[in-house]
Amino acid sequence: MTHLYPVLRFAALLTCLGLPLNARTGIIPSPAASNTEYHVELGLTYASGIENVINQMEKTIGFERESTWPIGLRISAYAKMESGIGFGMGVGPWTTINVEDRRYYPYHNNDVKVSYIVPVFADIRYYFPRAGFLTPYIRAGVAYPISGGDYIGAGDPGPLVALGAHAWEHRYVTIGIEAGYDGSKVEVKSGYLHAAEKLRPTEFTLSVFASF
Repeated sequence: MTHLYPVLRFAALLTCLGLPLNARTGIIPSPAASNTEYHVELGLTYASGIENVINQMEKTIGFERESTWPIGLRISAYAKMESGIGFGMGVGPWTTINVEDRRYYPYHNNDVKVSYIVPVFADIRYYFPRAGFLTPYIRAGVAYPISGGDYIGAGDPGPLVALGAHAWEHRYVTIGIEAGYDGSKVEVKSGYLHAAEKLRPTEFTLSVFASF
């Protein structure tokens, strides 16, 4: 058996030398070497669809609007891997619609009807290699509006696609801009003047945000 000792010693030496080499080349990945990044985004989103929802409510119920603000807050979080693939989820832009019913008390706000639309979404995204100080990305997923109240009914899920870019990637605060489309729908309930109808409350979007 003694003639096997040199062979065993040589095999042990190769093993000791090979393990660091494998770790460096990625054959045996180390959990501590993971380069997955985690970020939170906070910003404002213009949603073109809310105007259509308000118009339909006017036709259905017969009230007159005082103002419309089609910009809302959006909060999201995502994980980005070294390959550029990421996974995200978030909420917004949410909307609250207050309607003052003055049919019986025309000069007093005695009956305020409240409806709400809170879009939530989940997506898969890809960040392209940096082009100058910009990092372009594309994302696609599913959106669902949590909705209800006096004049808005339940929502239906729909597709979500968006194209955007981050500026000054890998700084403590990154600024971003994004254009997208949200195909989810909500129901404007039937009223005095019109039957119920489903509309896209978000539809085309334009967002500006900060990523941390």
